[in-house]
Amino acid sequence: MTNERQIPLPTPHLCIALAISLAACSGGGPDSGAAVRDSAGIRIVENQEPLWTENRRWRLSDQPLLDIGVLEGAADYQLFQVAGAVRLTDGRIVIANAGTGELRFYDPAGRYLSSAGRRGRGPGEFEFLRWLGTLRGDSLVAYDWRNRRVSIFDADGKFERAFTLRTLAQAPPSHIHLGLFADGSVLIGAQRLFASGEIRTGVYHDSIFCLRFDQQGVLTDTIGRQLGAEVYILAHDQGIELVPLPFAPSPHLSAYTDGFYFGRGDSYEIAYYSTEGRLVRSIRRIQPRTRVSAADIERYMQRQLAGIEDEDERREIEHLYAGLPFPETMPAYSDVSVDVDGNLWVEDYQRPGEDQPRRTVFNPDGVMLGVVEMPPRFTVYQIGSDFVLGRWRDDLDVEHIHLYALLKD
Repeated sequence: MTNERQIPLPTPHLCIALAISLAACSGGGPDSGAAVRDSAGIRIVENQEPLWTENRRWRLSDQPLLDIGVLEGAADYQLFQVAGAVRLTDGRIVIANAGTGELRFYDPAGRYLSSAGRRGRGPGEFEFLRWLGTLRGDSLVAYDWRNRRVSIFDADGKFERAFTLRTLAQAPPSHIHLGLFADGSVLIGAQRLFASGEIRTGVYHDSIFCLRFDQQGVLTDTIGRQLGAEVYILAHDQGIELVPLPFAPSPHLSAYTDGFYFGRGDSYEIAYYSTEGRLVRSIRRIQPRTRVSAADIERYMQRQLAGIEDEDERREIEHLYAGLPFPETMPAYSDVSVDVDGNLWVEDYQRPGEDQPRRTVFNPDGVMLGVVEMPPRFTVYQIGSDFVLGRWRDDLDVEHIHLYALLKD
């Protein structure tokens, strides 16, 4: 591309494009609720009806089994900027509390045990704790976004080693979500926005580079540069501004064993790729897209203006959004994750004003099982065979870690 320039992005988004060619088909089981087709070794699963019935389905317990987090009280229970949480095999809970740069350990009943890490740049320290995961044997993997550094701790919080993702060490803060493969190698989606020629006000697409690193932080494979999300650029005499595009598809990624899922959300389609970037499976759900209404736009604007009392600032924001090109339809989904058994959980996109999160579950073969309702204001961090762990915000915006039983009727 001639005169191509890289433009720093304002916030990290997980954006990966999906382009799939579908062809020859073969039949699926009559009771599966899905049509299965194969094309050149690619398994394509199209879902229309779920397998679950009202009497045979999965659901969360009515109340959390565990609640960690307080507004006032001991500092060890006050949570701030939680970046992740995991449940270890012995039932202990580990919380990545980015506000203090710590990994906090709690027993199965939620009682505080100890902490590992602190703010800083040294070994076992964090400047911007962003992500927490586990390897086999309950080793903890913590990611410092600002330092591009992956730190490994044992199950008791003892620091073992760290490595910097080398090709990202000097990069601007535009890479996003980290994932782990079964062999311990690391998946990173690195976001870049490129433009050629004169930059004018309008909608641009960013690019995503899927990168695989070994356990020493060495880049071992570049899976490819893909079309990413849409970004609105406002060009003026003082420079350019990048504005999040309302209701724009926001692609997502989730690593699992020897591959990873991703999709953009511009259609209800999620692809599973091998660690070499080979398309293995494509999962679809046949359903109409939700159209963006005038009421949706009004609610969106009210949310952007909430808490802004300065009239000049309010008018400036209103003027900015008045010129944005709102899309005609909502994204198909807003998040994807995989549970310990290989089931894919896809979060339905919520239109403004909705407060009931739902996740559609697909089995490891890509067949739609059904929908699980999640608590309002709940962010999922880990899904086990019989539990769901995540962060919940109360009416005062206080952060809590909640553990729910996953009941399978």
